Amino acid sequence: MKEELYPHYARYKHKLKSVDHSVRKKRIILISDTHITRGGAFNPLMFERTIKAINEIKNVDYIIHLGDLTHNGTYLDYEYATGCLKELMKNNKFFIIPGNHDAKNVGYLLFEEIFGSRTFEIEEEDIYILGLDSSIPDMDEGRIGIRTNESVRNIFLSKQNKLKILCFHHPVIPIPLTGRERSTIIDAGDTLEMILKSRVDIVLNGHRHISNIYSCSDGEREVVIFNSGTTSSNKTRYRELFTFTVLNIYKNSLTFRTKMIMDDEDIKRGRYINRTFHYSKPRKERELFVRIVHISNTHFSIHNFMEEIYQEAVRQINEIDAAIVIHSGDVTDSNKLPEFEIAASKLSHIKHPRLIIPGNNDLQTFGWDLFQNWIGPLDPYYEDEAIRVVGINSVDRAIQNGNIGRRKMKETINMIKNKRDSKINVITFYNNIIPHPKTRFDYMLSDSGAVLKNFTLPDNKINFILTGHDHIAFSLQVEDTVISSCGTLCSGDYLDLNGNSYSIISCYKDGHVEIERVYVRSNRKEMTGKYWININKEKNNGNNGTDVT
Repeated sequence: MKEELYPHYARYKHKLKSVDHSVRKKRIILISDTHITRGGAFNPLMFERTIKAINEIKNVDYIIHLGDLTHNGTYLDYEYATGCLKELMKNNKFFIIPGNHDAKNVGYLLFEEIFGSRTFEIEEEDIYILGLDSSIPDMDEGRIGIRTNESVRNIFLSKQNKLKILCFHHPVIPIPLTGRERSTIIDAGDTLEMILKSRVDIVLNGHRHISNIYSCSDGEREVVIFNSGTTSSNKTRYRELFTFTVLNIYKNSLTFRTKMIMDDEDIKRGRYINRTFHYSKPRKERELFVRIVHISNTHFSIHNFMEEIYQEAVRQINEIDAAIVIHSGDVTDSNKLPEFEIAASKLSHIKHPRLIIPGNNDLQTFGWDLFQNWIGPLDPYYEDEAIRVVGINSVDRAIQNGNIGRRKMKETINMIKNKRDSKINVITFYNNIIPHPKTRFDYMLSDSGAVLKNFTLPDNKINFILTGHDHIAFSLQVEDTVISSCGTLCSGDYLDLNGNSYSIISCYKDGHVEIERVYVRSNRKEMTGKYWININKEKNNGNNGTDVT
């Protein structure tokens, strides 16, 4: 298999200290989704090869199984599995959490009887690892829960000056090459918020039978989210077959090496620098490059539209030095002709250039024709000397959660990559691709895994992805791309106790980005994220993607 490199921190090379691999602090073996059973789901040969390969690795501190030990969760499966695991369980290095298959057929009780607990803790002077049970008995999807999220947040915040690792079976953000399955933690947005606020450094998941890695940032610290592949299940994804991963933790970096059991090859997975961001210049000394006003969920209608709030929002927006106002969908409340008439009239009060995409409320019944007649193209485009904005209609009447599609995704990426300039590249569509607090994960874009992976690859030069839909202002940087959604501009359907809001995105010439949420009624601004993007799209030629064993 061709070697893949993930240089997470290439964009920060000028701010990093040299990486020191002279002293390795910890070596952790990650296995997942063994699906042990007496049947076709389990590949015993690949499991035996995995055990042999692990036993040949020196200086292993811990072996962590990320769930789905068994396939059916039955007594016979657990009995067979413990026999298979005896080589790994003979010392105190082995730790395990249950997956959704382990919780089938009341299997969670058998898991407790055999392993003592469905959670685990590892704590040393400089590292803390917590394993959680995200399974729901007899269901494929998972859940962490409000109470657990709150208690885990407090636990991690109490672990000062330690590298903090959180393990649970189900992914917290979409994984590519996994189809349209929605079997993830349903409270992924709340869990992601907890991870960021509790300053977790590494998140380890399984479940999707393919390995993947993201570097994410809330603007202050970064967290690496790694998804482990399947070790011995015959349900494999695409061309990745049976794998386990070696995680090496050094003084100020870490490496992932995913080992392909069948082919005896590796996928090298970059390195991570554990540090806090420090920006060198105060805001007043920065030179603005471009500013965007981001709005969504106007819901123009006779009943749900708040006229007074909208007029105040327009007054504020017109006073902002902005290049463009981007509206990320749900222009109308129920796509009726009078609502489109209201929308066309009211939106004309905004003096800045506007790019408007439809939401699912806009495109029911006759909305496909009405939107184009009264508002504009379903896939609009805008470009000036500083910014390029590609609007994509992600609404599909045949797919409840929306869809970008492989063809549109490829066309968009190729179009942006072929532009030989240093303009800010923005993509906007209605449905969300990262989980948001206070919402369910399964409301997201149906092909969110593929879209997230492809749109955030550094070589694709996409700086921002702006979405709407959830009525929540939330932002996160994934690799080199800042993903941001905004709140509710002038509808009564807001989910923020402070009321209606919109976002201001300011990008400076040094690559610094600030995202502010503005509450319409009070005109109060609240910083929701500070990020850094590679504004010049220059490739980094350093060795940040190199792996060291």
